[in-house]
Amino acid sequence: MYQRAYIYFSLATLVAFLGFFPSYFSRLGSTDAAHHFHGIMASAWMLMLVLQAWLMRKKKMVLHRSIGKLSIVIAPLFWVSGLLVMHVMLASDSPFSKVFGKRLAFLDLTTVLYFAFAYIAAIYYRSNVQLHARFMASTAILVLPPALARFLGNYVPGVSSFEMGVHGSYLISELIVVLLLLDDKRLGRIRLPYVGLLLLLLVQHLGFMSMHHVEAWVQWCNWFAAL
Repeated sequence: MYQRAYIYFSLATLVAFLGFFPSYFSRLGSTDAAHHFHGIMASAWMLMLVLQAWLMRKKKMVLHRSIGKLSIVIAPLFWVSGLLVMHVMLASDSPFSKVFGKRLAFLDLTTVLYFAFAYIAAIYYRSNVQLHARFMASTAILVLPPALARFLGNYVPGVSSFEMGVHGSYLISELIVVLLLLDDKRLGRIRLPYVGLLLLLLVQHLGFMSMHHVEAWVQWCNWFAAL
């Protein structure tokens, strides 16, 4: 499976591009700086994953490690860009933000926190190919729910609301991680990266449905929006 990782990362990148095309890529001239920053960093991260996976397949380890050093810059900027976009969304008075802002903020915050954890773990276990690959793959899967939610809403008949798209995106993402866990089991050992990722996705899925009713979370969102 990991010999073909560059193909899977490329597909995830394509889904993200198509999903965000109507709301972002087709409206570059009317988008705020925070979303531009996030779009650039997210694109850079996904393209780096594609390139790194391809280099691994070609056994170009020296170049793989050299390009990997760029992640020390890209990862923190990607992390910051996610927080900036979350702030813009919570501070917005648009009807969409009022309905979904606090629900999506829970997804965004837990995503950037887990992204930071997965990246740091991938660097820590860089000499352990099995763990390193799974933690890095986890960062790509984190991109799927927001990309798939928009992809489903834009291109799949029957997905009639954004909320339906979000639920569909999490079901698909959860299924992908379950399949990865089953593949690990087939290979003889289930490793922790995908277990943690599946738990995160389940918590996020439940949180999307419930966190906007939690007063402490609502107050935190109001505080963050006022910064």
